[in-house]
Amino acid sequence: MKFFNLTPKINLSKDFKMLCLYQTIIALADGMIGLFLPIFLFEKLNQSIYPVIIFYATGYLLYGLLVPLGAILMNKIGLEKSILWGRFFTIPFYLCLFFLKNNPWVFLVLAGLFLLFFRLLYWVPYHVDFVSFTEGRYRGRQMAYLAILGYLVAIGAPLLSGFLLNSFSFEFVFLLVIIILIISLIPLKKLNDTQANFQFSYLQTFKELFKKQNRSASLAYLADGGQNMIGVVIWPLFIYQILEKQYLALGAVAALITIGTVLCRLLIGSYTDKYSKKKLLKIGSFFYALGWLAKSLVETAFQIFIIGTFHSFMSIIMRSPLDALTYERISVRDSYIDEYTVLREISVSLGYFLMGMIVLLLVGLVGLKITFLVAAFCSLFVNKL
Repeated sequence: MKFFNLTPKINLSKDFKMLCLYQTIIALADGMIGLFLPIFLFEKLNQSIYPVIIFYATGYLLYGLLVPLGAILMNKIGLEKSILWGRFFTIPFYLCLFFLKNNPWVFLVLAGLFLLFFRLLYWVPYHVDFVSFTEGRYRGRQMAYLAILGYLVAIGAPLLSGFLLNSFSFEFVFLLVIIILIISLIPLKKLNDTQANFQFSYLQTFKELFKKQNRSASLAYLADGGQNMIGVVIWPLFIYQILEKQYLALGAVAALITIGTVLCRLLIGSYTDKYSKKKLLKIGSFFYALGWLAKSLVETAFQIFIIGTFHSFMSIIMRSPLDALTYERISVRDSYIDEYTVLREISVSLGYFLMGMIVLLLVGLVGLKITFLVAAFCSLFVNKL
């Protein structure tokens, strides 16, 4: 019976409960489209991987360069309004994808702009709010609760999406996602409004980014962004090719991998609060790198499931302490919470962009699998935090 008491009861604030409800709704939308979005772009853009990579890399470069301006705007409208408006911009983003077949390049540019508005208004205040809504000594478990809700929803979401794609179309799925996004705005409106306090100027932000005391953290987040680029864009396209463009099979594999990670995520969240986060991060980043190496050997659907599940386990072991350490480091900055959140976002975004440039070079010369080796190398630098 001790297994069921690994995560003792803790008090959750009203704001955190609203955040959990919101995140659960968003997990459904993300689960339905996240795996399939790069595949959709790949299919609509002449089945070429290059414009897909350029779309993601350019978007993150612009976001990384403009994050301070988004934070300055956040000062004027407040955290909750910024989050609300940011999430709202994902609705016209999916509308542009809905109409992409009519004029691919025009609607792709418009979609990229709406996605940029979303990121600029959303991610910094979201992370700042998360620091405010969670309690330091229980933060690992609170993050585990939040993640477990998302995982439970995500079990069925890709499977449902795969079925709908087989039966209908991407456009039909986009309409469902838009409806879910509209519903997600309701709990966001119930969050207590707080005023932002971003104090850096645009130029000062980038000077702080390259200061000696911030270099190790910047390198860790840069590496994290780099390996995330491979996980978000390249891995879905890779398994799409192996599974011979079968959407339902893709969704089923994603669902099975998620089932295998749910209890592990809750367990690691508890241990994150009890043991050294730095040690857990070192162990997790090492085995996560091994997972990337194993992915470079994948040839069959069964191997996708086995290695994908293993990699998800290792991702949890790495990401739980990484995220907890991130929020702890931000929280101890006291009056500079907003500023150091911006520095993190810049580093992660530049990691996405730089990895995109590396992938553009390597894919044409060597192929997709080489990118998993690069991701493995990046994963080892995450423990520099």
